[in-house]
Amino acid sequence: MKFRSSTRNTLSSAHRGFTLVELLVVIAIIGVLVALLLPAVQQAREAARRAQCVNNQKNIGLALHNYHDTYNNLPYLGFETADGDTISVFGRILPFIEQNALYETLDFNGRANAGKNTLYRTTPIDVYSCPSETLTLGESNSGDYHWSHQRYSYAVCVGNSNYNQDDVNNWDGLWTYKSGGTAFKMGNHIYGLKDITDGTSNTVMVSEVPINTNDQGWQGMYAVGVYASGAGFTGYLGPNTRASVDGGRRCWNANDYLQKIPCHNGGGNWRTATFAAFSMHPGGVNACNYDASVSFVPETIDIWTWRARTSPQGGEVNTNY
Repeated sequence: MKFRSSTRNTLSSAHRGFTLVELLVVIAIIGVLVALLLPAVQQAREAARRAQCVNNQKNIGLALHNYHDTYNNLPYLGFETADGDTISVFGRILPFIEQNALYETLDFNGRANAGKNTLYRTTPIDVYSCPSETLTLGESNSGDYHWSHQRYSYAVCVGNSNYNQDDVNNWDGLWTYKSGGTAFKMGNHIYGLKDITDGTSNTVMVSEVPINTNDQGWQGMYAVGVYASGAGFTGYLGPNTRASVDGGRRCWNANDYLQKIPCHNGGGNWRTATFAAFSMHPGGVNACNYDASVSFVPETIDIWTWRARTSPQGGEVNTNY
């Protein structure tokens, strides 16, 4: 009998399950581990997204160099004598990012909107989209995509004051020259890499801009890269600025951005715009220089250093970030 009792006790002990307290302790431990691991996972994902963003800008930089090798100048930016609704720099380099078929659909006669170039305006292009941003088709509610436009994550640098490189914003005296704050072709002026006298490795050519997530309206031209008027940014404000941005002809709702960006009208036309470099990456933006090298620019960069980096012929001493 004692032998049977011992066997029964042993079997009973072997089949005993977890108590409620033990189960709660295990769940608590798992919760703590998840809480500890989640930030690391998020950081790893953001690092991967930032690396992809760097790769995108590198490809854009190389495409611009290939364009320059082909035509001996950089693409047309617009604005001096042309409508800001013309096809942008990003449309003109499509053959150099393996988008020949889309390029062949372009109509360069006149504006890019009002029903023209619908495929170009509405086709998402991976290399023009930072994975940390929310890809948005503006005016997606327009019938037959008549006014719809894809918003991009990148823009070319147009200088260190405003789009027109003049005193519309009561410019504070830093060196500038009208319609020449960039090496991209503007109006009848043809510019190229030879005009980057401050050094191609010291001057910013392309950087990030924020995507407006409101898909129902026009909401201004910030990051509407399909048009010349939305394909640029300036160095007047620092990266990831919290200051009010001159929206040019039309402002936006600050809440339309993942990080609120306030807006004001400084002069009422596109040429007054001071669109700033802006990203969803913590701490700064990726920027591609005129030599096609890409680096991360901290948002704490001295504003005068940033303005020097975003002017091609300022003669300033361009120090490291």
